Parts: sequence; C-alpha cells; structure tokens
Amino acid sequence: MPFLLRSARAGLVAGAAGLLASVPGLLLKGVAAASGGLLRFFGLAPRTGKPWGQRFARWGPRAAKWVFAKLMRSAKAKYADAVRDDVLTDFPEPGRRISSSGFAWSTDHFGGNLVSVFTRETEAVRDAYAGYEPPMMLAVAAEYWGLPEGLTSTGEAIRQLAVNTADKYPADKRMADQVAQVYSLLHQAAQKAAEVGPIFAKAHEHDLRRYEEPRPGEHMWNILERRQDGGYDQRQPSHFVAVTQDVAHVYARYEPGHMKQVAAEYEGIPTGIENIAAAVQLLQVRSNERYPVDKAVVDALADVHTLLLKAASAAQELMPSFRRLHAPDIARHEAPRNGEAMWDV
Repeated sequence: MPFLLRSARAGLVAGAAGLLASVPGLLLKGVAAASGGLLRFFGLAPRTGKPWGQRFARWGPRAAKWVFAKLMRSAKAKYADAVRDDVLTDFPEPGRRISSSGFAWSTDHFGGNLVSVFTRETEAVRDAYAGYEPPMMLAVAAEYWGLPEGLTSTGEAIRQLAVNTADKYPADKRMADQVAQVYSLLHQAAQKAAEVGPIFAKAHEHDLRRYEEPRPGEHMWNILERRQDGGYDQRQPSHFVAVTQDVAHVYARYEPGHMKQVAAEYEGIPTGIENIAAAVQLLQVRSNERYPVDKAVVDALADVHTLLLKAASAAQELMPSFRRLHAPDIARHEAPRNGEAMWDV
C-alpha cells in the first residue's frame, strides 16, 4: 500500500512539474516562432525546415518524465527495504504486535507500534486487583502490609531498565540517569507504603487483638453469626504482592532485540506506573467507603498514591529525552534515505 501511494504521488507531482515547465516553454516557443518568421521575411533564414522553438515545447514532457523517474526510484528503494528478509518475520517477539498478514503495524514515531512489556504487565496488575474482593478484614490488613513489597517488585523492573540502559543498550548515559530518577521516586513511594501497615495496626489494635489474643467465646462480640471458616487467626497472603511479582520476574527475563523495543519501554513507563497507582487508589477508595478502618489509613494510602503519580509525571520526560539524545539514529528509521539499510552494521 505505501508503494502504491508513493507511485500515485509520483504521477501527480510529475504532472504538476510538467505543467509548470510547459508555461515558460510555450512562451519561448512563441517568441522563437515570431522571430523566425521575421527572419524568413527578410530572407535571413531558410523558408523550409523545422520551426524554431520546437525544442521549447518539449520542456513540459521532459520535466514530467524526469520527476516521475526520480520519485519512482525512491519508492522502489523504500519498497525493497520494507520487504527484505530481515524485516518480515513469522515468529512473535516480546513487545511486538504482528497483524494477521504478517506485517508490523505502521507507526508515526520510533517504537510507537510496539507494546511496552512494563505497560502490559502492570495492566494485568490493575485488572487483577480490580476484581479482588477481600473476604475479611485480615485480608484487607494483608493488603496494607503488602504494599511496600508490591511497589518494590514494580520498581525492580524500572531499576533493571536503568541498569540495562547503562550497560547493555546503545543509549546515551543520560537516559540511564533519568530512568534511575524515576526508580528513586517509586522507591520513595514504597518507603511511604511501609508506613501504612503500622498505622493500621496502631489504629485498630483492639480489633486485631480479637484475632491475635481471642478471649473465650470471642465470637459472641460479632456483629453477625460466627464465621464458619475456622479459628480466629485467619492470616491472608497479600493479593497485591502476588499480582505484582510477575512484573519483576517477566522484566528480568526480557531481552529486547531492537532499540524500537527499548524505546517502547521508555514510552510505556508512565502508563505502567499509573496502572499501579490505580490499584493503590482502588484500595484507598474502598478503605474510605467500604472497609471499617480509621481515616489515618486512608490518608496514608493517599500519600502513597500521590508519590506514584509524581513518579509517573517524571517518567513522562523519558521518551522526549530519548528522541532528543538519539535524533540521528531515530531519523534513520522515521525518514530513511535511499538504501538506508546499507548503513546497517
């Protein structure tokens, strides 16, 4: 399709060039015809032979032919680059979307047609957490205590990206510093999240003691009937920790094979952090509206959410910096010259 569009454009541009060149050609032909007739009238030129100015009439067709040939050479070169064997692949790669026809989806910018692994994994966290319903308050408590570990797992992926940017990828070292700054902000959010569990434990000391040190017949203080799921101490694993562990695990194994994939990661970091922030905000909203917890817990969760949004905001600068620091390299892909692949190493 791009080749057909370039071919049609070549025809239109060539036609326009031919018309423009015909205007001065026809004017000069008229001048030549008038001057030739005057010379023949005075006997200074032969009365037979080709009329003067015939060559000027050919300016339009010649210009159109030259422009069309040049544009078609460029279109054919770009088509050859697009269909060479190392571009079309039948196997799936991490972070690469392939259409049913086998062609990679088109894009307006470098890496824009790829799905960030970090974004994909954090979307799974957001969706999985949205569907989780804690069965009891000890399960809710597990979420509060598990927040720092879950955020640390998420931050580990960003830390790994910073290390790889510095040591593995052909990227400017300043990119590694910027990714490290985003990681630092996420680490601050994890440190703040470590305060939520203790705040909950202090505010609900009496409620928790009913489970940890139950009195005889403790269930008689229940609002409803006695729970049928066993004894008092029903410790629950954190669902947030469970769903965020995959982020670090998957990212530790991810090996991008092209800088387009790396660019997609830089571009996907803000959205990925926002996905995690959405899960924390959901816990905050439920704590405020549904769970019987002290307002101090809700406020602590709000502070964590604010720090996550701050990290996401800082991550918004990653892709613009990447484009600025690697403008010549990116230009080879977004605006390739004829036969650009000949510069491949």
